[in-house]
Amino acid sequence: MNKKGLKMDIKYDKKIQVGKYEIQISEDNTYGYFEHDDYGDEAGGSLTFENKVLEDFDGMMVLPLEVADGISKLGFKVDIEHYCE
Repeated sequence: MNKKGLKMDIKYDKKIQVGKYEIQISEDNTYGYFEHDDYGDEAGGSLTFENKVLEDFDGMMVLPLEVADGISKLGFKVDIEHYCE
């Protein structure tokens, strides 16, 4: 497992940079992660998707708005319950 607790053999084929956050999502559209440019995974976490909808995230109490925006730009849905500003 990597430092985000995800299997190392997961292949990430979707990537976007939004503000100071890099977001990557797996080719099977079920897992992902986000990291802050300056703080790394200390200001990051893992993402879990089902049917291209964010089901859960871990690592932070609130999903940063930039991460929600990046996930949406990659074609995934993020319900408002997952973030606030």
